Amino acid sequence: RPLKVKIKVADQTGKVGQEAMVTLSAVDAGILNITRFASPDPFGFFFGKLRYGQDLHDIYDRLIEKTIGKKGKLKWGGDAAPQPTRNLPKKVRLIDLFSGPVALDENGEAEISLPVPDFNGSLRLMAVAANGERFGMQEAEVTIAAPLIVELATPRFLSVGDKALLALEVQNLAGAEQEVKIAVGNKDGLAIRDGKQTFKLADQEKRVLRIPIEAGTAFGLTEIIVDIDSPSFRQQRRFPLQVQAVTPRGTVLKRYAVAPGETLKIKDADLSGLLRQTALATLAVSDKLPIDVKSAVQGLLTYPYGCTEQTTSTAYPHVFIDEAAARRFGLQPYTLAQRADMLDKAIARLAGMQAPSGGFSLWGDVNEYQYWLSAYVTNFLLDAREQGFTVPAEMEKKALDFLLRGLQEGVAGLPRGPLVYDENSIWRDFRYAGSGRFGVLAYGAYVLAREGKAPLSTLRQMHEVQQQAHSGLNLVHLGLALKLMGDETRAAESIDAGLARQRPNDRWWGDYGSPVRDLALMHVLLQKHGVEPKNGVDLAAVVAGHLENRLYLSTQEKLAVFLLGRAFAEQKTGAWTANLGEKTMGGSGVQFASLPNEQLAAGVKFKNTHSARLFLELNLSGNPAVMPPVRRNVFDLTRSWYNADGTPLGKIGSRPLKVGESLIVRVNVKVSGYYANALIVDHVPAGVEIENANFAQGEQNAITIDGIDTRQAMLDTRIKHREFRDDRFVAALRLNGTMDLFYRVRVVTPGQFVVPPTWAEDMYQPAFYGLSGGGETVTVEGSRDRGR
Repeated sequence: RPLKVKIKVADQTGKVGQEAMVTLSAVDAGILNITRFASPDPFGFFFGKLRYGQDLHDIYDRLIEKTIGKKGKLKWGGDAAPQPTRNLPKKVRLIDLFSGPVALDENGEAEISLPVPDFNGSLRLMAVAANGERFGMQEAEVTIAAPLIVELATPRFLSVGDKALLALEVQNLAGAEQEVKIAVGNKDGLAIRDGKQTFKLADQEKRVLRIPIEAGTAFGLTEIIVDIDSPSFRQQRRFPLQVQAVTPRGTVLKRYAVAPGETLKIKDADLSGLLRQTALATLAVSDKLPIDVKSAVQGLLTYPYGCTEQTTSTAYPHVFIDEAAARRFGLQPYTLAQRADMLDKAIARLAGMQAPSGGFSLWGDVNEYQYWLSAYVTNFLLDAREQGFTVPAEMEKKALDFLLRGLQEGVAGLPRGPLVYDENSIWRDFRYAGSGRFGVLAYGAYVLAREGKAPLSTLRQMHEVQQQAHSGLNLVHLGLALKLMGDETRAAESIDAGLARQRPNDRWWGDYGSPVRDLALMHVLLQKHGVEPKNGVDLAAVVAGHLENRLYLSTQEKLAVFLLGRAFAEQKTGAWTANLGEKTMGGSGVQFASLPNEQLAAGVKFKNTHSARLFLELNLSGNPAVMPPVRRNVFDLTRSWYNADGTPLGKIGSRPLKVGESLIVRVNVKVSGYYANALIVDHVPAGVEIENANFAQGEQNAITIDGIDTRQAMLDTRIKHREFRDDRFVAALRLNGTMDLFYRVRVVTPGQFVVPPTWAEDMYQPAFYGLSGGGETVTVEGSRDRGR
């Protein structure tokens, strides 16, 4: 019900016409305590600026000789170093109420009503009042509690096959004895036992009920519904719970060609070995080899990590997909306002990752900004602005200035001999990518040329050494830059050379690319700028051929496939028709249809009523029902469990764990080559929670495991990013040789839980991945004194 707060200002006298206003905030005190948030203080705001300031100056450069070396990094101390992140899941309800400006009456008083939702806890009230000459603030805490407090302690998530024992806490604050009826249920397939109970509670008495629960057939974000009924109080409370699979999500592709007049029965009774509740089937149909735009865009929008490249790639579809295009591709439509809001958030995140120089790095390290990545973000900003979205002018200007400086400096370092692949130079030169320098600079040149800012003399210098290009896309970028800056002759030469240049496969050149990405973007760029390939090569058909054997795509590849499919959709081609079951489908280009699992399992008939052959692609994505086999040929992963003091726990599941017990997890990874963008993802079983980030920040007591100082291991400079989530530990690495990672978990929920595997991949060469462990069952025993 509404929370009514009375506010009085002791003396609001001021000049005539200066109305006194007050604002009131009410925020969950728990959140504010975690972040150590200080209540708004106008005194500190105004008078803090008048405090004594100091300047520091040193003369080290006069005392110590300057030498070439890498800039040092502080390992200890300081309060502004980047900290590991822990994503806040969307299922958590945050209480943050704000009144807006409210006028005080002639007595300096106001009563403000705030709508308090279903919440038990403490709110901090923060009021700020001001007129033209005077100001003040006050804060207080208020406890919000129902007559019957009912709280359900759930694990942060459940995995398919898990069993848990939930703790339902009921406390009577009604002032008299109550007979309480509790009913616990779920509408999505959770199996709940002992969900209905009736008992009496004296005033102030608290009771903890044990509710056994199994994941059952539920999947995704569901709700446990608790109905409370007593003579004085009735309420229904909802507690969110995420149910997910322990196996990594995968894709099964099936392709068909159907001649005119023929009928094909599409059937997959066992849904290709995927868990039925996770399987999603999409059928793409076209009169040419289909490009599955829908799956590519969905893959981008649901990608779970957020480096600079991934943030940009995930936001890119919103630049181009309006409501009409979303319906054409079978996607969820968003209004212009919704798209603008999502792009504003993405651009704001990117602005926070921009270095003072104007460049961008993969994980926000201002000392490792990359030229190609900076060009990619800048190209995204230009596209967003051209489509009418708001882009901060200063952010764009700094990015373009960075590209211009980097282009002029980088061209001076281009070699003039034949191209030589040097893995070591690419690994160490994070800015220009070593022997991949030409391709990196060519992209920046194209982005600058879009704004008419690429120096023509610099472009001609690059044209003279175009043998340094490692991909046809590099030469297409250079050719289009020359064309935009007015040199048509050299532009044509570069583009023709680019169409004949093949990218070496399975090599990292520092430009986040692959044959699929490069060929798709070449087609899109040439079409965008009205250039017709002279050799008549069908780049789209070549891309479709590459995709036939690709089950995993990087975010760069998904974006390129989306742009290619979008380019197809804009072409005016002939229409085709077909029957899918009882429905008629057709149109020009690629059309999409979702197939419900029941329909696919039973079989659905597809009849080609067109005059020419039609191509079908069935994309079936989901989580395998059986744990995939171990894969160690690229990333050799080993996960080990230890007690809190560093002694080995033994094989996970070999003994029951106790609620409250603290454990250390060690992930060892070995590789034989260099992987600039390795990602290690270690999912935890549902009964435990990642407790803290102490290993990343330095624990007080040193713990040594197999001679390795766990604190020092987590300070390895090859670790570029860490995340501690509800269900996983994530680390982004520049990986070579061997590395050990450590984190701490605490056992929190009784039950039986399936242990997920450990996963590793090269983010931009997803064919390189590793998988280890998983499938064991761990038993957690409760503690009676905690009601578990």
